[in-house]
Amino acid sequence: MSELVPFGGGGIVTREARQAGRAISRSKARTQVGIAEADDAADVALAKVENLTMATGSVMQQVVRVTKAQRELEQLVPEASARLNFLVDDHLLGCSELLADLRRELRRNR
Repeated sequence: MSELVPFGGGGIVTREARQAGRAISRSKARTQVGIAEADDAADVALAKVENLTMATGSVMQQVVRVTKAQRELEQLVPEASARLNFLVDDHLLGCSELLADLRRELRRNR
């Protein structure tokens, strides 16, 4: 990009030249602000994705943990299978609701 430099040869700078210089300065400032805002928006979006990813990974680990416990308990007491299924499913639904709440919260916080 070429830079416009005001004439500094010691002569009289016209009113139009000063106005043009100020307009160029304002335009450059608006461009820099726009770039900074775009960078900030990208940083926010990436942080939201990272947070949702961490929460989802944690939920998946906990679901696996509960499922393993269910399997072990069913081997000890097969008659409790239906009740254990209920509790495991309820746990999964609770985790899903929390993730949905997090997604809504992340969308709301722009």
